[in-house]
Amino acid sequence: MSPFPRLENSWVVEAMVASTNYIHKAVYQTQYRDLGPIGVSEYGSAPVSPFPLEFLALDEDAYTVAKAIEGYPTQGKKYVVTVFHSKPSAREIKNQYAEYGYEFVRAGPILGYDIPNPARGEALPVTKINTAEQLNRVNQALYLENENIPQETLDDPYIQNFYAEWNGKIAGWAQLITVYPGVGYVHQLYTLMDYRNLRVGSSLMARMHVECLKKGASRMALVSSDMALGLYRRLGYRPLAYFTALRPKEPKPPSESVTLPL
Repeated sequence: MSPFPRLENSWVVEAMVASTNYIHKAVYQTQYRDLGPIGVSEYGSAPVSPFPLEFLALDEDAYTVAKAIEGYPTQGKKYVVTVFHSKPSAREIKNQYAEYGYEFVRAGPILGYDIPNPARGEALPVTKINTAEQLNRVNQALYLENENIPQETLDDPYIQNFYAEWNGKIAGWAQLITVYPGVGYVHQLYTLMDYRNLRVGSSLMARMHVECLKKGASRMALVSSDMALGLYRRLGYRPLAYFTALRPKEPKPPSESVTLPL
């Protein structure tokens, strides 16, 4: 049974949750647990979130979610609560959770796409990384821009890494996760600064579409950065669901008392 039955396009949320938790566990040994009204991602010190804990609202009722979180041993760790919804507006969700002491952090869309068959081919050469030598070559090019492909993903059956070339030089990389049945999730897409606006991103996306069709997946899902949103829209991706993240309101520090002279 879907944990998000109230959502019209629940598959895109389920694919995002399954895929992101899978990659985080593979690389950083994080943990995810389904506790009924809430899902819990324990990130610890992994560099995937500014919060050590993330609670997913698996129940539509804010009170039920808030009570479940209250009963969880957070041990003083900071956390965020992520709520998924079908409409762009999150005013009602903000108001509901405000009653239980939560404030807004951020919101965004989850994009989805039905891959045409056959998929459009890439304009630049794109290669799937299958060996440690390929991985090291790409990481050497990515190093100066603080990008890195984790070694732990090299032999994983559900994680595929790709790199694009421009005149024989590494121009960008992408990471595809296919752990959720029938859906490919784009976890990373990065174009090196010297190669932007040269169709590197669209070539990487086209290659991942082909890879998904080979694996029997006909849908795609992703969460976009602001910079890449235009690319995905041009390729046909559209918002199919939305998320809103909230956190407990921090108490305001007491105002300093001022002693007036007599």
